[in-house]
Amino acid sequence: MSEENKIIVLRFYQEVMNQGKVELLDEIMAADFRDHGETLFGSPQGREVLKAGILGARSLLSDLTVQIHDILGDGELVGVRGIMRCTQQGPFLGVDPSGNELSWTGLAIFRVVDGRLTERWFNSDSLSIVQQLGIVPPLGG
Repeated sequence: MSEENKIIVLRFYQEVMNQGKVELLDEIMAADFRDHGETLFGSPQGREVLKAGILGARSLLSDLTVQIHDILGDGELVGVRGIMRCTQQGPFLGVDPSGNELSWTGLAIFRVVDGRLTERWFNSDSLSIVQQLGIVPPLGG
């Protein structure tokens, strides 16, 4: 089951996050999807809230892509490590559009039950994001 679950998680990143095909979430995500752990972006609860968040992010952060470096599966849990890249084309976290490229790393663990994403525990390098936006100065700088 782990291999099938990894394919579902890869579709989330390749098709939904990278291509903006949020309608695919109706097929691969439970309607009552639960999110846990992200401090900077919040924890969207439910498939429809996550759809709106992805569309909103893609409108502010053009060419948004996630590159997966590692993916591991064990039963219904799938873990991923990767990097997100985008260009800031709209106001983001209170910062006016800069046209600058942003990139940050992240980790996520998904629970996949009966072929659908049901939960995600997610954490990204939030400090790097606010430093790149100029909200917080770089450490030691």
